[in-house]
Amino acid sequence: MIRLKNRAHRRARATSVVAAVAAGALVLSGCEAQNNVVGGLPDPLVFTTYGTTTGSYADLAGVTDRVSLETGARLRIITSDTSVGRLAALRAGAAKVGRLGDEYIFGFEGVNEFANEDWGPQDIRVVWAPLSPHGVMTRTGDGIESMADLEGMRVPLYTANPSANAKVQALLAHGGLTLDDVELVNVGYGEQASAMQDGQIDMIYGAVYGGSLYELASNVDVEWVDLDADDEEAVERMQAVVPALNVGSFDRAPAQEEGEESNGVLYSVAIAAYDDMPEDQIYTLIEAMAKTYPEYKDTTISLPRWEPEQVLDVPTETPFHEGTIRWLEEHDRWSDEAQAKQDELIERGERLDEEWAKFMETDPSDEDTYRLWLEWKRDNGLAKESEEITSGFF
Repeated sequence: MIRLKNRAHRRARATSVVAAVAAGALVLSGCEAQNNVVGGLPDPLVFTTYGTTTGSYADLAGVTDRVSLETGARLRIITSDTSVGRLAALRAGAAKVGRLGDEYIFGFEGVNEFANEDWGPQDIRVVWAPLSPHGVMTRTGDGIESMADLEGMRVPLYTANPSANAKVQALLAHGGLTLDDVELVNVGYGEQASAMQDGQIDMIYGAVYGGSLYELASNVDVEWVDLDADDEEAVERMQAVVPALNVGSFDRAPAQEEGEESNGVLYSVAIAAYDDMPEDQIYTLIEAMAKTYPEYKDTTISLPRWEPEQVLDVPTETPFHEGTIRWLEEHDRWSDEAQAKQDELIERGERLDEEWAKFMETDPSDEDTYRLWLEWKRDNGLAKESEEITSGFF
């Protein structure tokens, strides 16, 4: 009872900032109630994701257009440039589903920007997990052939973007480096291309099909750092920092010749929702996305990776939604391994809720909440090596 009461309190509570984000989202969604159901989906079904100039938005727009035609329901997209803004829209009900960055992981664990009294661990569930290729781009003349060659070089430290910063830290670990081995340069994630062109940084990390990278490649001689997928120790170092990362190939990116492939990292920019989104609606959404895949797969250069057989079918750091599990079971994609991991994560979520309630009774100061919460998790058997590495507290 204590855990459920605390959970409900967190879902209901919002600071003025979160309330403003949610209010704006409601205006954008037309202030329409989402209790009407058409074709098995809420009508309208509102998604939240990154801004309109991003690949994530373009992908989602292509998918939702076809799903809307298939089901008859209206699917709409509202945007936010921040992880808190996207998750706030979900928590407030302004959106029901989101294509999110790592906030679905951070929110589940109650870490980074969610380690405060207004958030804490959230009951987030993964709905659909297509993999997205990301890589490291450098100037050709710098002779950077591996991540190890970045020692002493200028590496971006992204403003208000712990997710991307963790990925860079993980990639440096692939090369046997730490943040102490490079010169960190403060830069906005979306400002990397101009920063490299101006000679401020020596590498760029990002989605390989980003529009700004095509523009950069037309003005500067750049290339991709080709990660060694066969170096097991390097991959283990990388995954100690960000467990969800895997080395994988990509092609047709800027600075690649026709037919050329490079190795970057693959991870899921997942579709996610809160656990109280009805199972049948999530199932219907996935069924429609899978059925219409041939119709939207060529809409963007990255949508071929949404092929249903390629999406992740084993949870990693966040549980899957029950509607997702139902779809995977019906298509013989749900294994004993997946169920065991799901059970482990569900139990972890319950423990996180319980321990957060106890932790908040200690009345931690705002500036120390994140550090003290990680210490509390360590003391109560919930520590994650990746969080401790990227937090800088340990």
